[in-house]
Amino acid sequence: MSIPYPLSTNPTCGDPDYSLHCDAGSQKLYFNALNGSSYLVIRIIASSQQMVVQPSPWIGNSCVTRDALVSEGLWLNQTPPFNLTSSNTIFFFNCSPRLLVSPLNCTSSSLCHRYLDSSGHIDKARAAQCAGNLEPCCAFVAGGIASAYKIRLHSLGCRAFRSILHLDPLKPSQLDCSPNSKCSGVAPDGPLRCLCNKGYVRDRTLATCLRTKKHTYSTLSIKISTGVVCFLCLTTVAATITLRKSCRLSNRAKLAKARDDMLKSSNLGKSARVFSLKELKKATSNFSRERLLGSGGFGEAYRGELPDGTLVAIKSAKVGNIMSTQQVLNEVGILSQVNHKNLVKLLGCCMEADVPLMVNEYIANGTLHDHVHGKRSTFLDWMTRLKIALQTAEALAYLHSAANTPIYHTDVKSTNILLDNDFNVKVADFGLSRFVQPGISHVSTCAQGTFGYLDPEYYRNQQLTDKSDVYSFGVVLLDLLTSQKAVDYTRDEDDVNLAIFVSQRAKNGDLKGVVDRKLLVTEPSTDILNSVKLFAELAFACVRDRKQDRPSMKDVVNELQCIFQHCKSQSLPLVASNVSMPA
Repeated sequence: MSIPYPLSTNPTCGDPDYSLHCDAGSQKLYFNALNGSSYLVIRIIASSQQMVVQPSPWIGNSCVTRDALVSEGLWLNQTPPFNLTSSNTIFFFNCSPRLLVSPLNCTSSSLCHRYLDSSGHIDKARAAQCAGNLEPCCAFVAGGIASAYKIRLHSLGCRAFRSILHLDPLKPSQLDCSPNSKCSGVAPDGPLRCLCNKGYVRDRTLATCLRTKKHTYSTLSIKISTGVVCFLCLTTVAATITLRKSCRLSNRAKLAKARDDMLKSSNLGKSARVFSLKELKKATSNFSRERLLGSGGFGEAYRGELPDGTLVAIKSAKVGNIMSTQQVLNEVGILSQVNHKNLVKLLGCCMEADVPLMVNEYIANGTLHDHVHGKRSTFLDWMTRLKIALQTAEALAYLHSAANTPIYHTDVKSTNILLDNDFNVKVADFGLSRFVQPGISHVSTCAQGTFGYLDPEYYRNQQLTDKSDVYSFGVVLLDLLTSQKAVDYTRDEDDVNLAIFVSQRAKNGDLKGVVDRKLLVTEPSTDILNSVKLFAELAFACVRDRKQDRPSMKDVVNELQCIFQHCKSQSLPLVASNVSMPA
């Protein structure tokens, strides 16, 4: 097997975060994951930068895999080039009933059950070992998010997993059918099946269609018997369908209660308004694609209208994604604790659907990113940009210092700053946010956020602090000043990161060269030019490497208030191109 760079079996060569070793006895190649587990490498596809490994072996006759005891599952380093791809369908076994609060699909209608029932390769002995309170559960792992770097196993969750690559429902063609049958769908949107032609019936022993034998039913008793049997069959089917529907409704009610209890336990007893699924379906025209506002790693957002005419934004977690569900529940818990004019307002939530739904106020004027980077026709002048910066800083200072429990936003960026029709700020997207107990200096967690805005010290030390939000806000200030993206691969290799790019140009005395040229249209006063310099210096202070060298959000608010009030008194909102910029 060929091993391409950066992979290597030599500990002094290649990427140390993704080491391989060759077993001398079996002459097989193994991948060394984190926490001590190794996995047999099936193949390495260099052209697509993919590596296929075999899940950990079972322990004896138990329903537990070796990596469950050694490392609590498969753990990858959260650095390029590898993560778990979206081509995996993960099958979890030996699971605890507490997983009902997660979006794992453990019902008999799940994709994993359909696959296992139709595969013909079930190990009956192993199936008996894995029988428990929950049948096997399915989850789809999407690449590029934090949950795509591990498949966790533990005693309170699941104790074994397997994965099927590129699992799709069986779709036969006419070539798969016998001459006396036709490949057709049993329902408009249902799966395809080989259906016997008229005059033929399926012989299950021969697996083909045979011509029916003609019978003459001459007696009334036979006809009556046939009618009675058909009636009994229809009655049995109707009763079965009713019972299954009742069970599904009961399971959905249990799931909603479990999620509601989790939500109440996480938000200090305060609960948001609970909408019914029927209400939200009506508000969004049954979640019509015409109402779709956008989609991302969290799931999808829809525009809705309540019976009183209130416009709302309804955010839905992604089906089958545990991280997405946790983020929506976390966001509901946090927004129910805060009240500030520049934070998006939570109106309620819905817990009875297959995934949790969150209902927020609808902000119609898009995001700061849309306006700064040309997706909206309105141009933001200098005073409007100062106003947006000040209101965003006030919202973050409130989270850090004035909320009942301090909150770190963790994902401050221009796409999470919404603007209303008067260009007032509404900070949104609290899925990654964290409550912090007073007196605690930091929260230890795997680094999460958006590259370009992510605090490098947080990324290195895995310690989230209030100064991590300060760094991200500093990048937003540079975005407002330059109208350039936080990460842009069209710039030179050394200038991809906006904070590094602007800082280096300022050190070289060319601050004016990176200011948005659309702002440079009229001749301003020296006071206005000084405001731009002060604004840039504040941004540079926020993005300093060491967190202790950065100002607090309260200090940032005070500085921006001074700049804003000074510029407002000058009544000159724009910056000129024909005047030398102070170095």
